[in-house]
Amino acid sequence: MSPLCCLALLSASLLATAPRIPLPEGFTYPNGIAHAEDGTLFVGSVSSGRVLQRKPGGAWQELFPGSDEVFSVTSLRLDAPRGLLWGTSPDVMGLLRPDGSLGRRPPRLFALEVRTGKVSRLVVVPEGGMGNDIAVAPDGGVYVTDSSRASVLYLRPGGERLETLVSDTRFQAQGTGMANVGPAGIALAKDGRTLAINTFGPGRLFLIRLGSGAPPTVTEVELPRRLENPDGMRFAPDGRLLVLEGAVDSGDGRLLRIDVLGPSPGPKKLEVLASGLESPVNLTVAKDGRIWLTEARLRERLLRGQEAKEPGEFWVTVRSG
Repeated sequence: MSPLCCLALLSASLLATAPRIPLPEGFTYPNGIAHAEDGTLFVGSVSSGRVLQRKPGGAWQELFPGSDEVFSVTSLRLDAPRGLLWGTSPDVMGLLRPDGSLGRRPPRLFALEVRTGKVSRLVVVPEGGMGNDIAVAPDGGVYVTDSSRASVLYLRPGGERLETLVSDTRFQAQGTGMANVGPAGIALAKDGRTLAINTFGPGRLFLIRLGSGAPPTVTEVELPRRLENPDGMRFAPDGRLLVLEGAVDSGDGRLLRIDVLGPSPGPKKLEVLASGLESPVNLTVAKDGRIWLTEARLRERLLRGQEAKEPGEFWVTVRSG
């Protein structure tokens, strides 16, 4: 059987699975994902830098083939007003080596023209950093998590370089391999002034409040437990935060919902919407509540390095809102 990627539809009960929709052969390790208002999906590969698109009811097409400059895709976010598809391209496959070392290619932030698939913007992440996930503001500004330097970076609308928005010692991670990955997922709330970020290795969750003319403030969200390798996040239409747990150790990847902005005191409840996911890494959410998420199926590579066998198929999961 030829290796295939596929799109699986999870019912609202999380028990029934609809037929899988195959993606082009050879498209491996999906990560970055975004959608347009008409339901068009965009999916990027962390291992090749390829980006695919699929209109509702249509076939998958290659929007971007990958290149020497864009060699992986760990995040995708659509800036619809400007017709740009933003993404991050760190040499993250280096983390899958037995020694857990990063590759030598400088990480960068990029933007594709949605209409043509051409690279419109290319911004190198400051030396020593690792751009991981992104959030796009209504004005076109881009927020980027820096997994190596315990920071959140910011690209001003029309800007040419990334600057440090906030750096906090609580974002730091210690260890080897994936345990040493700090800020990962990032999401911008509807108010446009509140960012949520998590730390992949330590499993912590924070809110960053952006003030007008004042430095950002950082508060940790109190939780009943540490998150297990949290990664991609998005705010749902109802204002609650959707969080993916990659679960490298247990293998039980989960989709959580957390009311991080709610007024209730004490630890925030972790509501499990789906479990048993295989290395869930990123997601995107439609206005009607539909959730598309990527399962990278990277756990064996993370645990065993390059000797691990590549899975025979990959997929994106869709959950009804």
